[in-house]
Amino acid sequence: MGKTIWLIAGLLCMQIILYAQLQTPYILNGAATQRTCNCYVLTEDVTFTSGTVWNKNKIDLSASFDYYFDVNLGCKDETGADGIGFILQTQGTNLGAIGQGIGFKGISPSLGVIIDTWQNDDENDPSFDHLAIQMNGVTDHLSANNLAGPVTALISSDNIEDCNWHIFRIKWDATAKQMDVSMDGATRLSLQKDLVKDIFNNSPLVYWGFGSGTGGSSNKQQFCAALRPQLEFDNSQIFCDGTPVTFGDNSKSFGTITRWLWDFGDGTTYTVSQPPPHQYAKPGKYLVTMVIEDNSGCVSDTMKQPVTIGTYPVADFSMPVLCTGKQLQFKDETTLSVGSLAYWNWDFGNGQTSDTKDPVVTYTATGSYDIHLQVTSKEGCTDEIQKTLQAYATPAVSATGENACLGFPVQFTGTDFTPAIALQEWHWDLGNGAIVSSQLLNYTYPKGGDYQASLYTVSTDNCVSNTVVVPVSILDLHVNAGRDTLIANGQPLQLNAVANGQNLQYSWSPANGLDNSYSSAPLAYLQSDQTYYLTVTSPEGCIDKDTLNVKVYKGPEFYVPTAFSPNNDGRNDVFHAISPGVPALDFFCVWSRWGQEVFRTQSLTTGWDGTFKGIPSEAGTYVWMIQGKDYLGRTFSRKGTVTLVR
Repeated sequence: MGKTIWLIAGLLCMQIILYAQLQTPYILNGAATQRTCNCYVLTEDVTFTSGTVWNKNKIDLSASFDYYFDVNLGCKDETGADGIGFILQTQGTNLGAIGQGIGFKGISPSLGVIIDTWQNDDENDPSFDHLAIQMNGVTDHLSANNLAGPVTALISSDNIEDCNWHIFRIKWDATAKQMDVSMDGATRLSLQKDLVKDIFNNSPLVYWGFGSGTGGSSNKQQFCAALRPQLEFDNSQIFCDGTPVTFGDNSKSFGTITRWLWDFGDGTTYTVSQPPPHQYAKPGKYLVTMVIEDNSGCVSDTMKQPVTIGTYPVADFSMPVLCTGKQLQFKDETTLSVGSLAYWNWDFGNGQTSDTKDPVVTYTATGSYDIHLQVTSKEGCTDEIQKTLQAYATPAVSATGENACLGFPVQFTGTDFTPAIALQEWHWDLGNGAIVSSQLLNYTYPKGGDYQASLYTVSTDNCVSNTVVVPVSILDLHVNAGRDTLIANGQPLQLNAVANGQNLQYSWSPANGLDNSYSSAPLAYLQSDQTYYLTVTSPEGCIDKDTLNVKVYKGPEFYVPTAFSPNNDGRNDVFHAISPGVPALDFFCVWSRWGQEVFRTQSLTTGWDGTFKGIPSEAGTYVWMIQGKDYLGRTFSRKGTVTLVR
């Protein structure tokens, strides 16, 4: 690091001396300013201005050239304008034009490679930022002076006013009479034309430079004569421990590069264009830097290139038992200390290969197979391993099972389709958490419902068969004849039985008082207490039963006890009324001997528990009153007293 600092300092000192000794080769006009040794601002972000930078030394178009520049068209897209142009001309070094002229308009004879960032309808501009080759100071794309384009300035975007620097390359082949224009390494335009004869009246010596302008919209527009340090590696170069690394120079410079400073990140430095191959002492990550200086004394920015010297991987992999007909996933288990794995090359010995990390493979035949894996790191370090494995036959089964009624067993049967393959396990999953290991079984489900039973087998070679799913339905009729009830003598009672299933048969016994003993909802007319027994049968033959008790009172009437004892002994703990023939209650109220209401309800099933606002009431006599409507809609009431016993 110390050597780097001292050499950069030396280069900077030399640059200052050269500035003192040499005059800049460029002539600046208008708003143009020099930003650094090799970089120029053509226009600031100011409206209605222009700037040009001309090299005072003419170039000879009878000789080929290949120029690299860095260009920056500013950061404003919608309101940014107008663009810059690389211009060849013979008129002098004090030329330029503002706005849509881009420093080029009106210069003749001339050739301009124009990067236009504003759409001018009167010049037939497209809507995108575009690149075109034009001549004689004319920027109208439909004129005869438009030689090539317009095309998008960037190959992948309509906008070049993106705050970024872009590599702008102009290549002239004097022999082939061809000019190629590229942006960021992508060729955008090509022109086949004799520039000397057709444009410059057989005069090969021309000035060159950059022009730019702004109008009602503006951008900061800049260019740099290329001075880009860049290293390159041979395609066969690997970055592995113990292997020398050859660093190649691929720097781009408008002028001639006169000095280099390499720093390989481990304390080793060189000051030549092509340093000798370098072997690092140990694997790890290093930061390689390079600085260059051109013949005008300009020093580049520092190029920084991370380089990883990797260790060699130790190849390994794991896999399941190789069973025919199965999709088998192989797992890469390679270890690597320094670097990162990038490439896998599998050969499974059966004609199949793969370049994925964890491939899936199917073997169709039994036998012995040589499985080979080669792994390569991003750094180019390689290792390989081979394992010989046996592929075994996979068993095949089928299975059956029947639907059943709740409480009855289901018979499950497994059939072995490959009796030549020895089995070590039959595995039934009955769909409710129960697991059984047998070929044949009878199983009684504890609950009704639909279940997905399944069966697979395992061979003695640990190959698992296909899984067969067996859907079974366990029918639970879940018959409910209704709640036990009470009615008044002669009051019609509507029965409503409920059961699960379709097309069920109902049978009530005895049929006394019923209008239809085979209906799910018969009507009963009773003069005395009755117990009904209900039997329901499904089309599958499933049977379920339930019982309904009906108590018949004289009525309609309210039957109210004269005393109760709320002592939680389970007998007479609640004071309530029995109301045969009364389907709706208006109120049931209780008052203390002081006239205070301590209980009120409209529910036929709710009674008084002997408390008021959660506090036990005193023992003694209480007054009650009850009122409701009988099943014929008539209102009647009763009142009396009750004794609360503690």
